[in-house]
Amino acid sequence: MTNDYKKCARCGEVGPAASRFCRQCGHTAFDEVSPESMAKLEELKVQPDLLLRFEANRLIIASILSGGLYMFYWLYITWKQLDKETDEQHFPVWHALTWAVPFYQMFRLHRHSTIIQELATRAGVPTTLNAGTVVALGLAAFGLALTSFYTLNPGVVLLLGIMVMTLTTTIIVWNQGALNAYWVTRYGEELRTAPIQRAEGLIVLFGILVWISTPTG
Repeated sequence: MTNDYKKCARCGEVGPAASRFCRQCGHTAFDEVSPESMAKLEELKVQPDLLLRFEANRLIIASILSGGLYMFYWLYITWKQLDKETDEQHFPVWHALTWAVPFYQMFRLHRHSTIIQELATRAGVPTTLNAGTVVALGLAAFGLALTSFYTLNPGVVLLLGIMVMTLTTTIIVWNQGALNAYWVTRYGEELRTAPIQRAEGLIVLFGILVWISTPTG
């Protein structure tokens, strides 16, 4: 088997064997990827940018900057990832858009978290993720968002918005933590961090513009 990957000696990022420097930290020294990890990485060659990790700090920053709108992108990309792990047919775009549909969004969120929880459990990954608690957090976020529509005080609206954003960020990070552990268990530590995609950057930028244009007084 031809080794098409190599690992950065400084940060451990895995990249193409033809790379002259690490795309993560710029280092120029590399180590070989173990045969076992290489075999797992070969499974990803059909869709090399699909089964990738999203680190917690990135999710938190993106969720805050987007004002919570990052939830749409996260639901989309992870549902797309999970398509290869289940026997059911996935529709990532529709699944993500259901976050804008009151109450039905909770059924989809429950299904999303349930799949991640079940995959982690079957792989022997210890996790505290609980789909019921995730839905409870989602309902709390929905209730606070609904309340903000009937509140005239800009300060209260801002506070409620921050609380909603905190709850949705918690949902994302909690689920992604279990999913990251599952990916590592299945594909090895060399599984690289997902690069920032255009759609991801656009939704964060849109969220920033919404924050800027929202009146505060």
